[in-house]
Amino acid sequence: MEMENAGRKGLFGRLNKNFNEAIQQNRSADRLDTVTEAAPSATADDIAIRRARTTVTTGRMIIPEGVIIEGNITGGSETEVSGRVEGNVQINGNLVLGKSALVTGNVRAGSCRIDGLVEGKVECSEEVDLGQSGRVNGDVAGGKRINLAGQVYGNVMTPGVLKMAASCQVKGDVHARSLSMEEGATLDGSCIMRPPSQK
Repeated sequence: MEMENAGRKGLFGRLNKNFNEAIQQNRSADRLDTVTEAAPSATADDIAIRRARTTVTTGRMIIPEGVIIEGNITGGSETEVSGRVEGNVQINGNLVLGKSALVTGNVRAGSCRIDGLVEGKVECSEEVDLGQSGRVNGDVAGGKRINLAGQVYGNVMTPGVLKMAASCQVKGDVHARSLSMEEGATLDGSCIMRPPSQK
């Protein structure tokens, strides 16, 4: 009886092995055919470019301290800059400029937190937050709200709310629907209490 079972295991084992090998060979042949039919002359670079175009990334772009970028930056993801950018920065999402950040160009974003230096205009469709260590040498425009605790050497405009903290210094005109100014904040310019679009 044991010999009979051993013979069956051996026979079924060999059949099973042959069957699995045949399936694997057919699968690899099918894969090879689909790859060659889809891209008969595709190089590795072509495939990488196609993947980059079709891949949607929602990651975060970080430019660390000590990095210098000569040229414009455009992106759709959240971005944090602690280095230096010699060019314009245009981000669809949230932009954070750290204390060591230096941008010599215009900044455009959905919302922006500035703790570094911007040598250019700042425009955000939502909010602008200028920290105590932040400085903007240019106009600042925010779609809904602007919170200032640092220095602005230019005009400040929003159809929404403008809050000026005690440490804030603005040398330029202010246009806002609503203004909140803490004691100690300085404004060297005129103040117009209506949205910039109205005359």
